[in-house]
Amino acid sequence: MSPIGRALVAVAVLPHEAAHAAAARAIGLDAEVEVLPTWDGPGRPLGQFDARVPEATPTAAIRAIALAPLAYVGAAAALDAVLPAESGLRFLAIAPLAYWAALSSGDLAVAADPHAVRERGRFLVDDEGWSGPTADALTVLTTGAVAGLLLA
Repeated sequence: MSPIGRALVAVAVLPHEAAHAAAARAIGLDAEVEVLPTWDGPGRPLGQFDARVPEATPTAAIRAIALAPLAYVGAAAALDAVLPAESGLRFLAIAPLAYWAALSSGDLAVAADPHAVRERGRFLVDDEGWSGPTADALTVLTTGAVAGLLLA
């Protein structure tokens, strides 16, 4: 991929992956984020977060890291509180915030099976088939929540 294309992908995916990384670093894990990672599974992720996970890592912490991008819904609420109702920035913020807040099938699989994360020692869980359609449905709901906050 060209450097310009890679930079555009980075702008699109890094905020989502950075949310995972910030939550991981908050509990002391060394986080890694990669744009356009090498991938052997189905599809091709545009970005990937990972970290080594010690066996003692609490289940709640693993789930919080997996669900961390939902903080962008909170960012939409904060913008709603500070931007005037007629501000065009509200409309411009919907797409990126909704995209960054949307949970991937991998995010959902990790949140659903934190024990597998601890066993593998990494943020990688096998997709059982349900997480893709669930992620798609939640993306619609997340986008609706962000739009609702910024358009209300």
